[in-house]
Amino acid sequence: MNLGLGVSLLAWVIKKVINKEVKINQTPYDRYIILFLIALLFSFVDSLNLVNSLDYLQRFLIPIILFYLLVDVNPSLKVIRTLLVILFAAILFSLGQSLLQFYSGVARVHGNIFVMEFASILSFFLLYLISYICWGRISLIPRIILGLLSIIGISSLIFTQTRGVWLAFLASLVLIIFIKNKSYLLYFLILVLIFVAVAPQIIPNQYINRFISIFDFKENKSNVTRLNLWRGALLIYRDHWVNGIGLNNFSEVIIKEPYYQEPMVSTAHAHNNFLQLAAETGTIGLISFILLFGFILKDLYVNYKLERNYNLKLFFLASLGTIISYLAHGLTEYNLEDRFVGRLIWFIIAINLILGQSKENNNQGRG
Repeated sequence: MNLGLGVSLLAWVIKKVINKEVKINQTPYDRYIILFLIALLFSFVDSLNLVNSLDYLQRFLIPIILFYLLVDVNPSLKVIRTLLVILFAAILFSLGQSLLQFYSGVARVHGNIFVMEFASILSFFLLYLISYICWGRISLIPRIILGLLSIIGISSLIFTQTRGVWLAFLASLVLIIFIKNKSYLLYFLILVLIFVAVAPQIIPNQYINRFISIFDFKENKSNVTRLNLWRGALLIYRDHWVNGIGLNNFSEVIIKEPYYQEPMVSTAHAHNNFLQLAAETGTIGLISFILLFGFILKDLYVNYKLERNYNLKLFFLASLGTIISYLAHGLTEYNLEDRFVGRLIWFIIAINLILGQSKENNNQGRG
C-alpha cells in the first residue's frame, strides 16, 4: 500500500506539472475537510508538545491526499473494477494467512498486519459479501462462493478476538438489514439465536469467554481501563474545551492528576475516537469531524436511494454500512491512527463519490 500510494502520488504530481494544472477536482466534502484540517491545525496553538502534534498530522493528511488523488484522476468504471478486484484478492490473501496462523496456534490471528486493522478490514469485506449474498442479482455459483468466503471470513473475524470490531460489525449489519428490508431483521435474530446456541459446541472456550468479557465492567481490566480513560478524556476536554491539548498529546496528559485513575492497563490513547478528538482538538475538532462524516453518510444514503442499477445500489448500501462500522468501532477503540484502515476508508469514500457522480453511471443507472 505504501509503495503503491507513493508511486501514484509521484505520478499524479508529475502529470500536474507537465500539464501545468493547478486545480484539483472539487468534491461536496471540500468545506468539511478544510474545516476539519483547520481544526487540527488550530489544536497546535498552545499544544503541550508541538513536535508530537506535527509528527502525527500526516496520519490524517495521507488518507485525505489519497482521496483527492483518486477524485482528481477520476478513473473509469473499468479501472475502478480493476482496483476493487485487486483489493478483493489482497484481502483474500490476508484471510488465507490468518487461517494458517490459526492452525499454527496463534492466539489472535492478524493476517500479518496489526490485529485491530485486520479485523476492521475483514469486517468491511464481510459487509459487502453478505449484502450481495442476501440481495445481489447474481447467479447461484457466485452466491455459493461468496457464502463460503463469508463463513471463512466470520470464522477468522472471531479468531481475531477483537471485541469492539465484533460489536461494530453486528451493529452495521443490523443497520444494513434495517435499511434494505426490515422484515429480514427477524431472520437475522433467529440466526443469531441459533449461533449463540450452537457456538459453545463448535467454538473454543477462549473465544466464548472473550465475548462474555464484553459485559464485565468490574473485573475485566481492559473494560475498566476504557471507563477510566473515557473519564480522563472528558476531564481533559473540560479543561481544554476550545482547541484541546494538541494532536498526539493524550498519552502525556492522561497520566497526570486529576486525569489518571487506576487501573489503566494502557494510556496510549482514549480508546474512543470522539473523546480523543475532544481532548486533543477541542470542540472545534470534534464538531468538524462529526459534520464531515455526517455529510459523507448522508451522501452515501442518497446515492443508495437514487441508484437504479440494483447491484450498484447494494454497493452504496454496503459502503454506508462500512463507514458506520468504522465509526462504531471508534466508540471503543481509537482507530483514526490506523494507517491501513484510514486509507481504505478514504479509498471507499472516493470510489463511492466517483460512482455516484459519474455521467456513465447516471446514464446507465439513474436514467
